[in-house]
Amino acid sequence: MIHRPLLLAAAFVAAGFPLSAQESGGGGGGARLDLPVIGELPVPGFVADLFGLDGGDGGADGGGEDGSGSGQAGPPAVVVEPAEAQPVADSYRFLGRITPIERVSVQARIPGFIEEVAFEGGEMVAEGDLLFQIERAQYEAALGSAEAQLAGAEAAFRETQRQAERQRELAESGTVSQANLEDALASLEAARAERLQAQAAVDRAELDLGYTSIEAAIDGQMSAPEITRGNYVSAQSGTLATLVQLDPIWGVFALGENRLATWRQIGLSGSDPDAPDGAGGGDGGARSLSAEGYDLTLVLPDGSSYGRGGTFDFIGNTVDPETGTVSVRVRFDNPDGLLLPNQNVTLEVRESDPPVRPVVPQAAVQLGRDGSAVWVVRDDDTAARLPVETAAGPRPGTVSITRGLAGGERVVVRGALSLSEGQTVDPRQSGSRGGAGGQGAQAAQAGSGGGTE
Repeated sequence: MIHRPLLLAAAFVAAGFPLSAQESGGGGGGARLDLPVIGELPVPGFVADLFGLDGGDGGADGGGEDGSGSGQAGPPAVVVEPAEAQPVADSYRFLGRITPIERVSVQARIPGFIEEVAFEGGEMVAEGDLLFQIERAQYEAALGSAEAQLAGAEAAFRETQRQAERQRELAESGTVSQANLEDALASLEAARAERLQAQAAVDRAELDLGYTSIEAAIDGQMSAPEITRGNYVSAQSGTLATLVQLDPIWGVFALGENRLATWRQIGLSGSDPDAPDGAGGGDGGARSLSAEGYDLTLVLPDGSSYGRGGTFDFIGNTVDPETGTVSVRVRFDNPDGLLLPNQNVTLEVRESDPPVRPVVPQAAVQLGRDGSAVWVVRDDDTAARLPVETAAGPRPGTVSITRGLAGGERVVVRGALSLSEGQTVDPRQSGSRGGAGGQGAQAAQAGSGGGTE
């Protein structure tokens, strides 16, 4: 069974109460926990060893560390690291994907056999380039027939027009009745309608003949053809190939509604016509987009930065009720084709001129009833507990100090649980053999202790 005082000691040590070693009369000593209201509570020796305490026991031979038999132990060793002042930038990351501004599903408008496939797939094409050629013979014949019908309709129209003029002259002289004139005029209108109908048939035949050549509707890159030469196609055949625009191209990012305020705060509230979109510094000789003190960089799936800036093209004005996100589009120049549709990318937003703050390991910060604090070692190798305020650090496992440290202090990263205010310690630099100064430096020179990790 675990002794109740032992449980209390462990609980209060975890809560941040000081655990110290005190001597008792008769040369025997032990660790004690000084608790409010309760008073001093003795702690078993193995618990004191667990927390790095020296119970003051001079040893069975009565000799101290210096062999004088005084029972006095040396100052406790602690591991320290300097609180280095570093730029600490606020940064945000938004996940997104690449999508083409224009995308065309190439389809047949008329039925027929594929006579030629003018591409192999993957090549860049310009608007108007031939992609598929459907056999023209039947549509050329249809056009010839329509043109012949138009010629006949025009001849009939001219004849009825002459007849109507003659009937008008005879009616004016009283030779024929008014009824004959009206019949002639009606025939003229019918001939005019037939001529218009024949002209429409010619126009339709010309369109069908033109549709035998399936051409690129935009500049872009072709997919592989879905059908080969000799196959019969029609409007119901579906997509024959896909043509996508690659330059420029969109990056589409879905912002959670809880991040929209952050997006507005950094000034990305609409299109930015003055944003840089070419070379001029930065990764790959290009600049990233900048907005009100923030640099924006597009990060590719391999972790590298895209070497061109972008222009904000669209920020949604509503929140998608199903996903709780707002759509944001950024236009990027893509002359080399590095950005491909459906590619997953990240938009990294970072302060252009970040503040400089002291940075310490997360392990150095203690949480107590009075908030966060760190132990530091003064120039005379005495310990002091300083209250601090913290923020995110530049790297995982670190925090930045927004208040409480000026930078350059020796911060205790190990051994802080056994310290008390003003206590003399033996500071040892993290990751090295020597101490940072004072007795720690002397210990390092004497080779009496290795660096504590």
